[in-house]
Amino acid sequence: MTALCRTRAIILKVAGYGESDKLVTLYSPDIGRVTSIAKGAKRSKRRFVNKLEEFSLLDIIYRPPRSNGLFFLAEAELADPFLSLRTTHQRYVAAMLACELVIRFTGIQDSEPEIFSLLHWLLDSLNRETEPRKTVALFHLRLLSEGGYRPELSCCGSCHAPVNNSRSFTLQPGDGSLICNRCNPNKTRSSFSLSLQTIKFLHTAQQMEQHQLDRLQMPVRAARESLRVLHNYSRHLLQRDIHSYRFMN
Repeated sequence: MTALCRTRAIILKVAGYGESDKLVTLYSPDIGRVTSIAKGAKRSKRRFVNKLEEFSLLDIIYRPPRSNGLFFLAEAELADPFLSLRTTHQRYVAAMLACELVIRFTGIQDSEPEIFSLLHWLLDSLNRETEPRKTVALFHLRLLSEGGYRPELSCCGSCHAPVNNSRSFTLQPGDGSLICNRCNPNKTRSSFSLSLQTIKFLHTAQQMEQHQLDRLQMPVRAARESLRVLHNYSRHLLQRDIHSYRFMN
């Protein structure tokens, strides 16, 4: 029998399984994204009670599968429940969107400690009453970078003109670069259009250390615009919808 292992993990998703079990999708810096089965979790009075909730940070004991199957969740200790995320609608949907993005942009058992750290930052920031739209927009931007899809926001990708007031810009979903109105054959505004102010906020956020992101003062309008464009860019990359996004609006 495979030995039991320990790790820290964040719950991305929980679903019922049969009469008494639960399927728990987790993200860990050691094992990446995995789905585990918690036997008897629906009826548990001690092992799992009030622990298996979305967004919770856990210290877990688990057994990996012998082949490509479910991990076995043996025990879980609550490290941080991030309780306020389940009592405020906007914080809840922001956390839900972030978890869905992690599910979409990560592979099974593909561990990326930076993504775990980024998700932990998001949950902690939301729990400390920061503006949900700004926080999840910055998370989305940095997650794209971690996944290899970093938008290039310093200049036009065609003529290399710097971002300034003399031109308007649109994000090109094919390669994540900007294109200015002089190079863009489609002169009308689109769902990928970005204001100068929003571009500068996002470009600044790309340069900052993760622990400094909370200091960035982003207006709600810029946060909304960022979410719209990053959502459309991600839909193009994934070739599928991101269902939690609609609740942000």
